[in-house]
Amino acid sequence: MAVKISGVLKDGTGKPVENCTIQLKARRTSSTVVVNTVASENPDEAGRYSMDV
Repeated sequence: MAVKISGVLKDGTGKPVENCTIQLKARRTSSTVVVNTVASENPDEAGRYSMDV
């Protein structure tokens, strides 16, 4: 079952962050939790990102 993780990445002043990479790495896994997942996404110019894991 896939899970979508999405949001808007902002800096400390509330401005959107672009030109970076957001990475998700599962540190622990089980049969009911994300299993051996690594995902990466680049936010758009408005800081929006979305990844299916």
